Amino acid sequence: MVTLHAYVLRELLKSLALTVTALTALFTMGGGLYNVIRFEGISTGDVLHFIPLLIPIVVTLTLPMAALFAVTMVYGRLAADNELLACRAAGVNVHRLFVSAILLSIFVAAFSLLFGNFIIPGFAQQISNYARNNLRDMVFQHLQGEGFIHHRDKKGGASYTLTAEEVQGVSDDWLRAGGWESGPGLQYLVVTNPTLLHIDTDGNLARFTSARHGVCLFDTRPTPVELTVFVYEGRDFEVGKRAVYIGEQQIGPVSVPLPSPFRLSTADLRSLLYWRRAPWAAPRLSAEINDFRVKLTQRRFFAYCAQQLTDNGEVTLFDDFDREYRITCAAVREDGKGLTLTGGQVGVYSPEGTLTASHHPEWVELRTTPWPSQILVQINLVGREPRGSHGREPWKKSTTNIDGALVPNEVLREMERYTPATSLKPDIPLPAGGEVLADKRISLQKEAGRLQRRIAATIHFRFGYTSSVLVTVLMGAALGVIFRGSRALAAFALATIPFFSVMILMMLGKQLSEDANTTPIGPFITWGGLLLVLVADLIILRLGVRR
Repeated sequence: MVTLHAYVLRELLKSLALTVTALTALFTMGGGLYNVIRFEGISTGDVLHFIPLLIPIVVTLTLPMAALFAVTMVYGRLAADNELLACRAAGVNVHRLFVSAILLSIFVAAFSLLFGNFIIPGFAQQISNYARNNLRDMVFQHLQGEGFIHHRDKKGGASYTLTAEEVQGVSDDWLRAGGWESGPGLQYLVVTNPTLLHIDTDGNLARFTSARHGVCLFDTRPTPVELTVFVYEGRDFEVGKRAVYIGEQQIGPVSVPLPSPFRLSTADLRSLLYWRRAPWAAPRLSAEINDFRVKLTQRRFFAYCAQQLTDNGEVTLFDDFDREYRITCAAVREDGKGLTLTGGQVGVYSPEGTLTASHHPEWVELRTTPWPSQILVQINLVGREPRGSHGREPWKKSTTNIDGALVPNEVLREMERYTPATSLKPDIPLPAGGEVLADKRISLQKEAGRLQRRIAATIHFRFGYTSSVLVTVLMGAALGVIFRGSRALAAFALATIPFFSVMILMMLGKQLSEDANTTPIGPFITWGGLLLVLVADLIILRLGVRR
């Protein structure tokens, strides 16, 4: 029996190696070409760079299919060559020869489980981040080769076309000479005679900008990537307005519409299990919750100021340099952007308590601007100035900004209780002023529940797909014996029966798990379906394959 098992196992491994090689080459080249089409600026060298990262992923995904095809063809050939008949004549129980197939399925399942959940996600994440980390090179290659870049906004339908007569990279000496910031994550391009054409959603010309030269700054540190363009000696033509001469202007930073690197399919098992317990830590939802908390702090600050002005007639703010801003007003009105104070007065005091400036505008606007580590308060002093004799209106708005004040520590301490976790709990009431964000909070809670269901569905799908090898390989071997599928085409046709049967069950279970109304049914379909396939294997072996 050892000789027979070694012979069958050797044939299985040879067929498995050939099948995996063929499928890996097919899907790897297909994936490489797809990425070339998807990111038009990628060169052949770029494709060769990430192909080594793509091969392990493809091997892990195709190994269960390759194992199923290999056992179907090998056992079909054993039956077609009457080798199983010879074993029966020698008194060997043919069912014992399926031990080799079972051992192969256990190896493939263990390999897929280990690589698919702990190793391959790292490779997949590197491929997803490729466009992000090499955006400058892609823009450089496309502008140099094609002379233009075209982008269409999927949401709004507007399109933008950027052209350049010449494009070149920059050296460290050039950055130091120009006083440009340098460091990891900062990349630059210099373009000569750039033009930008903006077509609106209706297909009409909206804006056209041209310049003598420009500098493009790609900042890959934040997510998403930010692009800032510095334009020199240009003209801006906007439909319905006069042309504007641009001596020097900064455009941006603007977010670059790149595919998000976060996908549940590329996350490792540890991250999935953690995000299932703490959905607020998942990348996409975490960003939305942080934005919600910032807006909640802003609304609480406005409510705090309105309460102070109503009760005490004055609100006091400080900045990083301990300067004091005392604001009084006759009436306060809250709008969607902040507070508008009528008959207001703003006094600026030094850290020693000396009055350094006093402002008496017609009205005062309190606005807030979120920064990475804090929220800055902007005090707008608004008045009216007479227009020229040719103006249509008798006056124009004049605004002076006082920036740098901070949200009071009293408000920040109150907002400490609204952590990412507690922000999703419906039993914790929102602070005063935050009631307008109640709908946003409900949508975040629903999104968190939806994410938990998707994570659970992904985990069940991964383990189900890995475990399916144990039942599909056994069925493939039995079908190969019954139908004598010794030829590749016949073996492929027979292998598709258990493979597609199991995949339908996996996909159905995943969809049901993601649906809030059928969440408990999804795992039952996944694992109950695999159990039924196992029962079918035993019946086929018992009735279809003679000992």
